[in-house]
Amino acid sequence: MKIGILGTGHIGKTLVRTLSAAGHDVKVANSRGPDTIKPDVLSSGGRAVTAAEALAVLMHGKVDEGWRV
Repeated sequence: MKIGILGTGHIGKTLVRTLSAAGHDVKVANSRGPDTIKPDVLSSGGRAVTAAEALAVLMHGKVDEGWRV
């Protein structure tokens, strides 16, 4: 399953770790951009993306070009 997570705090980090370990395709974003996501959040297989990309997963790819996240 493709999963998008917005937030890299305690809950987001736990979700990335748990869902990645279960074999899901996990994309994770925060408000500061993909370059600021710490390696420990991604070590279990999650992929750092922009908030718009994570939202696109949640919206099944139907994100308007003009949306700002």
